[in-house]
Amino acid sequence: MESQMASAQQPQPSLAQQTGVDWKLRGGKRAGRNFIDRMRCTAIGGHGGNGCVSFFRDVFVPRGPPNGGDGGSGGDVWFEVDENETSLNCIKQRLSARPGVNGKGKSMHGPRGDDLIVKVPKGTMVREIAQREIPDKPHRVEIPNGGDYLQPPGGASDSTGYLEQLESRIGDEEARKSQEKSALFIHYPRWEDKNDMKKVRLPQEFKAFKWELTHPELLSVDLVAHGQRVLVAKGGLGGYGNPHFSSPTDRQPHYALKGLAGQTRFLDLELKTIADVGLVGMPNAGKSTFLRAVSNAHPKVAPYPFTTLNPYIGTVTFRDTHQITVADIPGLIPGAHQNVGLGHSFLRHVERSRILVYIVDVSRPNPWGDLEALQRELDLYREGLSSRPSIVVVNKADVAGVARDNFERWKAMTDIPLIPVSAKYKKNILKVTYTIREILDSMGAA
Repeated sequence: MESQMASAQQPQPSLAQQTGVDWKLRGGKRAGRNFIDRMRCTAIGGHGGNGCVSFFRDVFVPRGPPNGGDGGSGGDVWFEVDENETSLNCIKQRLSARPGVNGKGKSMHGPRGDDLIVKVPKGTMVREIAQREIPDKPHRVEIPNGGDYLQPPGGASDSTGYLEQLESRIGDEEARKSQEKSALFIHYPRWEDKNDMKKVRLPQEFKAFKWELTHPELLSVDLVAHGQRVLVAKGGLGGYGNPHFSSPTDRQPHYALKGLAGQTRFLDLELKTIADVGLVGMPNAGKSTFLRAVSNAHPKVAPYPFTTLNPYIGTVTFRDTHQITVADIPGLIPGAHQNVGLGHSFLRHVERSRILVYIVDVSRPNPWGDLEALQRELDLYREGLSSRPSIVVVNKADVAGVARDNFERWKAMTDIPLIPVSAKYKKNILKVTYTIREILDSMGAA
């Protein structure tokens, strides 16, 4: 009886424990993340490996020459375009390359750190964020009569106490430079005070690299071609072993050079989808249905507005194997340029399209007004955007009654070519695709 009660009190194992499947992690850590077309990240090059202080020792060679190896350089951070990537959600916010390995004795040089190659989608714009200089905190200055006040850096003051405090804080300029130089070197044990670092000169390549880190050129590049690569963060230089510092006056240098830190850049990434055709329309106008009808894409389709929350790209393949890409942009409403609705976060994806295809729901009471609203929003977002080559596709022409009347009325009041289609039943779809191809052929190669 007691054993039955004890077994009844024990908790029953869950389904995940029984099957051994962690359902929350089954799709990966990033499975639930949304589409990301803008983000900020930090790219850090690998730290260079330190040089080694070592000397050759043998049975009959008690004080041999220096044989310390050089440290390996740190790895670089690269961005490479991959046409299979469609979002920035696979990019981490901190991108660090591998550091170089330290040098060892017997002239064994450390290997170079591995590069970090980050795959980015086609159409990614990379801009470096300029770091503004943060002013120093104000110093608290003591007045001889017992009072004190805050004196900003560089401010004028006749206080003797302030000048003495300033001199003691700054110290001797030569001693400070010597300390900075000594911090760049590794010393042999118990030789920190014996090494005279005043006569030691840094290698020219180290000076050039340090100057490049302190005077960087802001990075700004547009990645538009598959396989295109760009260096975003350089790895630090590896330190030199003590043989590099051997001279007629110092046959056995007891110091080696440390590796330098890699380059650090703060980047702003923005994705602008690249496609031959961009579908523009009001919510629930049938853009996703049209894309499913003409291409191999399968966006979500439902009878309510804002079904499409992310841009989708489909490929239209003709009989002669010619292909064009079509981008389905989330629906726009009046005021989208002012961040109304889904806002202007997706209007940037229209900028790269060579042709604009307006999908208009002809069953609405005022379809021609919808077209004017769409063109107005594009021009307010970017002037002249609606003047690109475009066609008007009148969707839902299969709706009985109101669709036919609106189409005839619209056709009578405008000279714009209208192509009536039924994306749901794939009626008159070929006319649209071949019209798009004719316009693209007339425009020539991109």
